[in-house]
Formats: sequence, structure tokens, C-alpha cells
Amino acid sequence: MNQLAHQTDFWTPATQEDKVKALILLRGLPARKTENQQIDKALYYLALDGVTRYGLAEAVKAVSQNKLGHPFFPEPPELRGLCDKAMEWPERQRERVRRQEAIERDRPAPRSAPSQSQRDRVAAIYSRFLAGYTDEKQSAEEAERAEIRARYGMTEEAVASIANQPVPSNFKKLGGQP
Repeated sequence: MNQLAHQTDFWTPATQEDKVKALILLRGLPARKTENQQIDKALYYLALDGVTRYGLAEAVKAVSQNKLGHPFFPEPPELRGLCDKAMEWPERQRERVRRQEAIERDRPAPRSAPSQSQRDRVAAIYSRFLAGYTDEKQSAEEAERAEIRARYGMTEEAVASIANQPVPSNFKKLGGQP
């Protein structure tokens, strides 16, 4: 099923005409009596400065759904607060996308497969490491044996003079084998 995705424009600034239409839509609500409508009009335009079409439309919708908790025409700060609240989710989404793009941009390029010469070089280094490791281990074991023999006075002649004794019948080797 191939349907066109509905894209909402969150970032188009509201025009003066959009602001007038929003105020006309809300005009049916009971409002406080004012002495100077010009000042009130200026306050609304000042409060709505910089809002987006989406934020303004959502604010009008919220007022008509009684999100303010009263059935009266909203004051300029109330209307601006609803516009700002409507834009919280799009702003979080924009920030999330910006962070994700930064992560993608900063991610290092994938490593290419090593060449045969690189593999040979690593294999040579590894074999030298293993050779040195086994030599070190063997020489360390020999030094430990020599230290033990010296501590207990076991010379080569003394060790050679010990006869090989048969293994007793009650002696079990590792793994439970007699």
C-alpha cells in the first residue's frame, strides 16, 4: 500500500493575516471589557510575534478544547504560552535530528579490509611475540626450578641418584585414571 506521507510544516512563521484569522476564530468566546481595543490588539500582536503557523493553529485548537480551564477569550500571555507549548515536540524532534546528524557526521569512516602485506606484517609481529613469550616463560620456569633446588640443596648429582620408584597402586592420576 503506497500512500503519500503527510508532512506537517512546523517552522513557517505565522503571518499577520494568520494572527488576525486566529483572533477572529476565538472572537466568539466571552471576553473581558476593555477600554482601548487598539492597545489590546497591539498586545496580542506583540505576544504572537515570532510564532509559527503550526503553533498558532494548535493554540487556537487548545483554547477551543478548553485546555486553559476557562471558557473565556485568552489573554495575550496565555495564547503565547499555548503556542510555545505546541512547539515543544517539534523543537525536541529537531534537536534529536540535529544530534543524530552530528553523530553520523562525527562517526569515523569504516575500516577497509587489511591488505595481504598488512596481514603478513601482523602475523610476523604475532609470531615474534609468541616466540618471546614462550622463551620468557621457559626461562622463568627454569629459574624457579633452580631457586627451589638451591633452597633445598638439590644438586644435579643428588637428583640423578634418586631411583625411579614404581607408582603405588593406590595412586590415581588426574582424571580418575589409575
